[in-house]
Amino acid sequence: MTGKKLIGMVIALAVLLVVVVVQQSGKKTGRAGTDNGATLFQGLELNLVDGLEIADGSNTVSLAKQDGKWVVGSLYNYPVDFSKLAEALRAASEVKMGAPVRTSNVDAAEYGLNEAKRVELKSGGKTVAWVEIGARREGSDSVGWANQHFIRKDEQPEIYLVDYDFRPFSESSKDWINTELLNVRSADIVSVNVGDVELHTVSNAWTLADLDEETEEFQSSEANKLRMALQYLNCTSIADPALSDAELGFTNATVYTASTTNKTYTVTVGGEAENGRYLRFSGDAPEKLNNWTYVVSSYEAGDFLIPREKLVKPKEEPEAEEGEEP
Repeated sequence: MTGKKLIGMVIALAVLLVVVVVQQSGKKTGRAGTDNGATLFQGLELNLVDGLEIADGSNTVSLAKQDGKWVVGSLYNYPVDFSKLAEALRAASEVKMGAPVRTSNVDAAEYGLNEAKRVELKSGGKTVAWVEIGARREGSDSVGWANQHFIRKDEQPEIYLVDYDFRPFSESSKDWINTELLNVRSADIVSVNVGDVELHTVSNAWTLADLDEETEEFQSSEANKLRMALQYLNCTSIADPALSDAELGFTNATVYTASTTNKTYTVTVGGEAENGRYLRFSGDAPEKLNNWTYVVSSYEAGDFLIPREKLVKPKEEPEAEEGEEP
């Protein structure tokens, strides 16, 4: 082997050694271009979390575990839709941190952290982890739509860019509850009573009980709205339990009753709320609904309030044939 070849091999080995050292160094320090394997809630036992607070500007929501059940403290302790909470925490716990994009001389505004959304996880009344969520990195022609956000966590100065959009951590209380109230198939309803209206089935036909067939024509399309009132019924919010019946408009309420072959649902329709009406449930409605007053959109609430005059129209007099006296 010549001297030149030997020198070349030594140089190549030296370069290879430098590459290995740099790679190992990168893995240890977690600097840019590496993945240190850490996750967003690294080392935190999520089963011990019993509180969650989310603040974004003036909007704040607080969730807490009380007597073994999660409730929305900022919505009169109404039960949390636990599937939403569990999925949000699970997905966030799997978010990879990677390497910080900035560790010193940080301008918070540059990353949207001067007006950040703040998510706090609590246990035993103490904050055990928090995350500040800054600006979303804009998409581009090369990366497409970007769900990546700049974040800062706990008391650490480092800023990270994580691949998660944090929309499940809503600062709106109503986004944490199950807004579906009832979903009773209209085809299963065999009778409806509301005010002076009584609808029922006769020989599988849907009709008005006191219909005067000689002078009145039944409007089935309007009647079907009453029959479908309990199908896909959702709320928009929960009423303050401290408000009185008079304040909620239940002193002169309308009572709607719908029956299937084996169940009866009673809905009491109160006064007008902001963009809707107040509703209460009894009868065979799920027990969890019976202790609350709900706000339902004006559009959906209107289906409980269709009066008799909309269910019928006068029959037209038959036209007299030519030559006949009217």
